[in-house]
Amino acid sequence: MRGQPHFHRARAEPLLVSWETPIDHFDGYSGKIDTEIDGETWTVNLKCQKRGIAPRPGDRVDANRLYEFRVGAYGEGQRKANFLIQARFSYMRHYETGDSISSPFDYIDEDEGINVQFSGPNLEPEVYAELLPRLLAELAGEADTPVNPDYFTGRPHEMSNIMTFERYVRIRRTMSPKLVGQAGIMQRLLHHCADKIGSRFDYRVDNEKIVGKNHRAVLPKQDAIRLVTGHQYGKQIKHYHPKHVRKEDETDPLYHPKVGVLVKKSLNDSNAIKWAKKDELLREIEETLINVLYWGDVPVRADQTTYIPDDHFSARPAEESVSIEQDSTPEMEAKQKALLVTQLRDLCESDYAILETLIQDGTSQHPGAIAEKTEYGISTIYRALDRLQGLIENDNGSVTFTTKKIEQEIAGIVDSTERQIESAADRVANLFGMETRQAASSSWQKWCNKYAAKYLEHGDHDEPVLRVDMVLSRLKSSPQPQLDIASTDRGSNWNADVDIRHDSDDVASTA
Repeated sequence: MRGQPHFHRARAEPLLVSWETPIDHFDGYSGKIDTEIDGETWTVNLKCQKRGIAPRPGDRVDANRLYEFRVGAYGEGQRKANFLIQARFSYMRHYETGDSISSPFDYIDEDEGINVQFSGPNLEPEVYAELLPRLLAELAGEADTPVNPDYFTGRPHEMSNIMTFERYVRIRRTMSPKLVGQAGIMQRLLHHCADKIGSRFDYRVDNEKIVGKNHRAVLPKQDAIRLVTGHQYGKQIKHYHPKHVRKEDETDPLYHPKVGVLVKKSLNDSNAIKWAKKDELLREIEETLINVLYWGDVPVRADQTTYIPDDHFSARPAEESVSIEQDSTPEMEAKQKALLVTQLRDLCESDYAILETLIQDGTSQHPGAIAEKTEYGISTIYRALDRLQGLIENDNGSVTFTTKKIEQEIAGIVDSTERQIESAADRVANLFGMETRQAASSSWQKWCNKYAAKYLEHGDHDEPVLRVDMVLSRLKSSPQPQLDIASTDRGSNWNADVDIRHDSDDVASTA
């Protein structure tokens, strides 16, 4: 976490004057000092440095530049906190040029105060605020200097903010494919956002030494708000191993990867998050993390068969319940599959030639280039592009697939040895649990698409089974579709198609 609280009740000049004694005593660096805080051993140090800000004419400071103070603290289990303490006031000036230097106190009623920048891992937000005055008291005592214990207490000013904030869990390595595999949730989220206007989703992959070494799904604000109802902050969803990947010892917690959600300033239109919103921000991060795990079919109960305790955190139930949202990717994929099956059935040779060219030579091709490569006339190409709408799009002379999912599915067909269009469509239809002739028009198939349902020929007892992948809620307060509504829809849509689906009775009774 990294943040910047402003303490407007603490006056700048007394801090600068009172800390001249520790500066002289430590000669700029205190060295390591061990202390105990609430039964935990901490090692603390103080560094003093001059920056480019000139003191005010009335400041009782024997220097032409103001000091800033860096406090480092190291607790147990690699708990760390770093603080930069800066006296700030309105109308600051550079000590040499006299140029104006902006300060938060230029814009608020108070004209002076203290700015604290903090960062560190493995600490809760409130711990930083609790640690700082106690660490300063320890340092002041070491230098035999009195310090006001209330100086950095109280509520920070409303202009205080948070730049970065991350939460993580450590999952068992065998669970990784559910997150970063070809059909993993991070790939599915990419497909989900790829065909949205304004999307800037960025999926960054580092598979050095191991698949999933460092995968980051970067969602700026406009993409992140699509994932969970009511969310407003841009995020990174992360799956990562340490720099030196563990190879063999499964008992070492670092053998297993972290899955985290990070919010930072750069993904939110370069706006930091207000300190007063920290609880809301934490809730949003935790909801995103839990929902991504849930959508990836990773169990979300706190047990050590899924989640690995490390030196910093153990797997324990959350103190407050986390809202589980409907995964929108199954519905989106079902619709794309239905579209793919329907259009594959009706392709002609020129259509197939265009798809093959886009797969082999890359997308973003001009229709003229496609005509040259396929040896079809340009008018034939344009007619084919009209027929292929939904699978591909022509945007100002640049022909591309509408989504990455469509591109991947068609690539699999093009790469196969079976080149007959009709049979290729039938193969895909069988794979998706559809009937080619009904993929677009059937009310029953539309119901399956809506609820991401798939017809399985045989279940555990050789009976037909209907698997519903979309989350259905029994709770009236939930925003998710309810099971009774889906079941009613199923019956009415099935009856609408009974004239062409004479074998429907058994399946209808197994939903």
